[in-house]
Amino acid sequence: MAYDTDIPPHLSAQRADPPAPVDADKPNTAMLKGDIDSGRSGDKVEVFDPGMAMLGTCEEAGGNALSPKDIARARFAEIKERWRLSPRKPGYAHDRADPTLALYIGFIGVAGVGLSAAIWLVRAGA
Repeated sequence: MAYDTDIPPHLSAQRADPPAPVDADKPNTAMLKGDIDSGRSGDKVEVFDPGMAMLGTCEEAGGNALSPKDIARARFAEIKERWRLSPRKPGYAHDRADPTLALYIGFIGVAGVGLSAAIWLVRAGA
């Protein structure tokens, strides 16, 4: 197999598809990670995120594996409950307009025009 460069291609920048619906029977931690990677939780871009250890690995290693009921609750909290009381926050990562930069540039422009006018008035009066 030959590549154009010495570095083989990676698949981490591929769009992640959402997993089964939230009310699926016997949910697992891979579904929870899929919800987060697919952008359903609203705080991440919809891209595959390779992790060193899958979600739930520490609990399983400690002898307290998560039950499907716990995972279903976590999926519900990540997807629906998290955004119930407040709207999703806009951001460039989710193709939503963020007015902060436009407001900042507008403020700088208005301040510049005001300062120029003040200097012009002072010099015209002198």
